[in-house]
Amino acid sequence: MVRNYENTNIRKKQIADAAAKIIVKYGSEHVTTKKIAEEVGISETAIYRHFKSKYDLLSFLIDDVEKKLLSEIEIDNQTNPYTLETLENTINTHIAHVVHRKGISFQVIAEIISLGSKKLDQKTYSVINNYISRIKEILEQGTKAGIIRQDIDLNAAATLFFGMIQGLVSAWALSQYSFNLEDKFFSIWTIFRNSILNK
Repeated sequence: MVRNYENTNIRKKQIADAAAKIIVKYGSEHVTTKKIAEEVGISETAIYRHFKSKYDLLSFLIDDVEKKLLSEIEIDNQTNPYTLETLENTINTHIAHVVHRKGISFQVIAEIISLGSKKLDQKTYSVINNYISRIKEILEQGTKAGIIRQDIDLNAAATLFFGMIQGLVSAWALSQYSFNLEDKFFSIWTIFRNSILNK
């Protein structure tokens, strides 16, 4: 019984990953059972054993995006005293993963918003808010450590940080990944960093 549950989860993940690849390559409107089945190497009917509808599939995909994004933002109040390097290391790891996956998480967010589904929009908004809250927690550590300015609106700074990545990844994808994302982000990050640093 446990084995079947594991197999179901693996297959759902494969289907969701295939949908994400299709979204990045062709756009969300091209997410069809036929394309997904071809990508995974299964029948179209097999997809409906795991997802009742396109909405269920995209909803699962958003949950998966959230897990990936938040797992990359490490916060450790107990063992590591905050330094600016804590934030920089977190960001570097995060951007490295974005590069490795060609910004799939951020592109999925942008594409799902473009579908105009109120339920999916609400769910995506929740993911974005959770992401911003996690970045805000890191910034709060910095203010407590005296490294980040006390007069900074942390929610606005965290929102700006999300906007920087989302916008840059979108531009990167539209350029067919023609520029070095890490180099470009480092330049933007330097401006952001200097604006929040307690000098």
